[in-house]
Amino acid sequence: MRNRPSRYWILIVIFFVLAFYVAILLRGLTESTRRSLQLTGQTDAADQVLISILITNASPTGQELTAQLGFRVVGSIAKDDVTPAVDLKLLVNNFRGQQEFDFPKGKRMNRIEVTFPLNGDLNRYPLDHYQTTMWLLMTTPTRNLQPQPSKAAENMPEITHHLDELAVSSTEMERNAPVALSASLSASIPGIRFRGNVSRGSTQELTAIDLDLTRANNVIAVSLIVNLMMAALSMSLLAMVLRATTEGGKTDLLPLSVSISLIFGLPALRNIQPAIPPVGAFVDYVTFTWAELIVAASAVIIVWTWLLRSRPESDTNS
Repeated sequence: MRNRPSRYWILIVIFFVLAFYVAILLRGLTESTRRSLQLTGQTDAADQVLISILITNASPTGQELTAQLGFRVVGSIAKDDVTPAVDLKLLVNNFRGQQEFDFPKGKRMNRIEVTFPLNGDLNRYPLDHYQTTMWLLMTTPTRNLQPQPSKAAENMPEITHHLDELAVSSTEMERNAPVALSASLSASIPGIRFRGNVSRGSTQELTAIDLDLTRANNVIAVSLIVNLMMAALSMSLLAMVLRATTEGGKTDLLPLSVSISLIFGLPALRNIQPAIPPVGAFVDYVTFTWAELIVAASAVIIVWTWLLRSRPESDTNS
């Protein structure tokens, strides 16, 4: 009968743990909708190119974002959906390859892959933040097409620095007419949260897609829990060592085995954090490095306590 209240408490604790676990699982089923991004930027020009952008990889460590671009042609510049009736040229701020892509008339516009730079500070993991801008400019020789400004262009802000971003010369713009672009973007990478918007120039010739990337909420939560556990383990071991060394009698070597295990166990615990950078990030100096030093110091304390206490005992027995 004495154990019945304690059994009730055990059942209550188990119930709440299971309920918390199920809640986390149910929330994880819709996690992708909170970190993903579906973005569209439409123009009402009669002749236009529709660009479909699929983000395939985002690497904060490599400071780059990879995307695949697909094309559809609409209006008098189209022979069919994927074949232009005029020569087209795409300019994009791809920093790992060519920035100009030619699409001759009468030939299919195949999907291309480009890489954009990510600007951010990896050292702030898991609270790091990154930004990038995709600059897209489609042109055609002026003898084949006259530019068709959009009616909605008057209400849109002008981008004054886009020529510098794409390094387009004024003579190049004189020989070629811009083609209106409509863009749709899809981004869904586990562990990365996307936010963004589409902006245009005053004549609808340029599409700039601004993206903001941060760690997903579940990544931040896991990182915080791991760091709290590393701090709790190291401090618990230190308390265990202090108790073993301050009490009289024979020194207990159990804390020594625990400390040696944690010296190799803490790096493994640290590395379960999703997409964590190599050792040296700011979060390591907050928790991991100190936890390792505390564990190593605890091992040294228990060893020297055993050495100092075992020597007088051996002298007394002799």
